[in-house]
Amino acid sequence: MTSPSTNGTAIEGIMDVFSSYVFSGMPTHLIYVPDMRLVDRNEVFNMYKPVVEAITEDDLKTFSGSWSREENLHKVLRDKVKFATLSHRWFDTREPTFQDMSESQKDMSKSLAGYHKLAKFCAKAREYGCQLAWSDTCCINKDSSAELDEAIQAMFKWYRSAAICIAYLACSSSVSDFAQEPWFTRGWTLPELLAPEKMKFYGRNWEPLSDDLDDKHPKVLATTPDNEKSSLITSPQPDILTAITRLTEIGSHDLTSFSPGIFRVHQRLRWASRRTTTRVEDMAYSLIGIFDVSMPIAYGDGQRSWFRLMEIILQQCKSWDIFAWAGERCPYSCAIPRSPKGYDAYDVHSFIELSKALDMGKVERRVGETPSGLRGDHAFAMTRHGLQMKIPLLYVVFDSSNQVATIHARTPGYLGRSKPRNLPVRVVCHERVPKAELYCLGIVNYSPNGLARRNHEYEIREGPLLCFFFALDPRNRSWLRLQTENVIIIDYKGTPVRCGCSFETVYFGRLYGS
Repeated sequence: MTSPSTNGTAIEGIMDVFSSYVFSGMPTHLIYVPDMRLVDRNEVFNMYKPVVEAITEDDLKTFSGSWSREENLHKVLRDKVKFATLSHRWFDTREPTFQDMSESQKDMSKSLAGYHKLAKFCAKAREYGCQLAWSDTCCINKDSSAELDEAIQAMFKWYRSAAICIAYLACSSSVSDFAQEPWFTRGWTLPELLAPEKMKFYGRNWEPLSDDLDDKHPKVLATTPDNEKSSLITSPQPDILTAITRLTEIGSHDLTSFSPGIFRVHQRLRWASRRTTTRVEDMAYSLIGIFDVSMPIAYGDGQRSWFRLMEIILQQCKSWDIFAWAGERCPYSCAIPRSPKGYDAYDVHSFIELSKALDMGKVERRVGETPSGLRGDHAFAMTRHGLQMKIPLLYVVFDSSNQVATIHARTPGYLGRSKPRNLPVRVVCHERVPKAELYCLGIVNYSPNGLARRNHEYEIREGPLLCFFFALDPRNRSWLRLQTENVIIIDYKGTPVRCGCSFETVYFGRLYGS
């Protein structure tokens, strides 16, 4: 550890910033690598206090840029008080726990299968100049609900603050093994992939999967045409990032500069759709940092945790593409899929075309901004009756045997020149379709310009249009949304047609007393 420097002038107030960094920005417990023992925040503060007191204005100048002085102080502190994080898949055999790493149990913990992995991780952390390291196996006291709650809420922030994230892909020897690598199928490794600013991937037997120090910002050896000089340049298409993008559909910009928040919601939920977690609740909790939200942590909540997360997102999201899902609905609301897997029902290439056709760029805004020219009802809201949304309902004839809903439309014209036109729409139902007086397709991303004749007709000019399938419940004369196995799309191109509609406010009710 560096000794205090006598050069330059000590920075006034830096201890306040240091205190805030340690007690609000660093994990509750860390591994002190030289001794392989756990330390808490107080120990970290006292351990690094002399180092921080020795920071001078000269040190600060090395981080000068377009940032504020406080941001510069944070950058200096992150450089002086560095810690590494581990991203991995838990072994089926026992990993060392918080209790195992206590002084009385530490010798016994060395016999655990996961201890060797922990020791290798700490050795790699030390190579990156980190005397502190964090692993989710042993650095969280899971007997303390308060500490567990804080860890889950702050985990994304901790991975982002780390000097380096070391990812251990135990089943891979090269990027060609990524398609069979379990690390890419786990729920918690998604935020662990997106959050870190710097990341290093190791494969089987802790062999590095590249020659780069930072796989998020790799360097490649470029040779000049005369073959006499070589230089290091940043590669726009590094092997590891390219392989990850092909496998996960996560673009290179998000892999290197991910910005958390409630926007591009459908895309982010699709990233999660092919991942699994051991605990049902973790499917929701692993997404907290990605969407930058806060919610109570309650193991035992089961499926309700996913419902609570989606309620929070729906309250702030104003983009209709969040409804482009299919399959089983959540037990507590027919507006929400049972899990992120519902967002895997729509082919990504089709979704890209859908986004382009409807100018989805208009909805790429932050929370609190009102998009202009947005299709659909961007004032939809969660209420005590469920999701409330105003949409045009197009009357259809449903053929359950062929799984087709037919819209009886006509081409606009005068003096009897109007011509009938039938538009078949594929509707694959997940459940038995009840007999009903009326069936309708509700257009989620409708254009206000398409409404005509005092909202009793809708003019379909071109697709694709995202739809819900409804049946009129004869018991209470209300519209019931039906589950479908496909995302319903009216992909129409041709002469505009008009069809009868009812422009109504629909409630996607809560179910089962939620």
